[in-house]
Amino acid sequence: MEQQLDIQDKEQQKLNNYRSFINATLEIIEEGGLSKVSIRKIADRAGFHNSTIYLYFEDLDQLIMLASMKYFQEYSHNLELQSQKNLPPTENFITIWELFIDTILQQPCIFYNFFFGKRSDNLHDIMTMYYNLFPEERDQFSDEIEKMYFGKDLFERSLNLLKTIVDEDNLVTQDNLVMINEITVTYCEYKMLKKCQHPELETEKLRKEILSVIYYVTGV
Repeated sequence: MEQQLDIQDKEQQKLNNYRSFINATLEIIEEGGLSKVSIRKIADRAGFHNSTIYLYFEDLDQLIMLASMKYFQEYSHNLELQSQKNLPPTENFITIWELFIDTILQQPCIFYNFFFGKRSDNLHDIMTMYYNLFPEERDQFSDEIEKMYFGKDLFERSLNLLKTIVDEDNLVTQDNLVMINEITVTYCEYKMLKKCQHPELETEKLRKEILSVIYYVTGV
């Protein structure tokens, strides 16, 4: 019995350490942005030696990605509410894009790094790991939104959502699905980077521009 409790205590301590490193990273990001994050600063903030971090994480980029998940909380909760509405496919499609654009333009540099940075090729693993560490933040989605949300990258996420309106009255077909998706995501990436490089740009104007392109290429 004592041995079992000892194992449980060690597992809980390990979980607490994971959380401490992620929360320390988030604090540094919020104080100075992504450029101010370093292994040394994270370790100092969490109260560990630098080398200890590598017992838990592969590298700094993975840790930054996990900390960035904190910025998904409001978006994730809104998607849960969206899942409960059971809207027609086209209305659901546009509303989800609106929620996403509103979210990424609030923190464009963080989301640009998340969706187009070094570790953006397998978001599913990052998100799964994060919600295993913070299960209390895991919202419940409809099957379609679940599939979109946990796509391996932004192109797959967007494509999964786009597929839901193929049979609707618009310009989206099986033949042009990939092309429309690439146009949409690439334009979104361009505007996100622009906002990151020029924070003074009007957010509402960028929002309308991204949505106008989505409306244009999909014909919704």
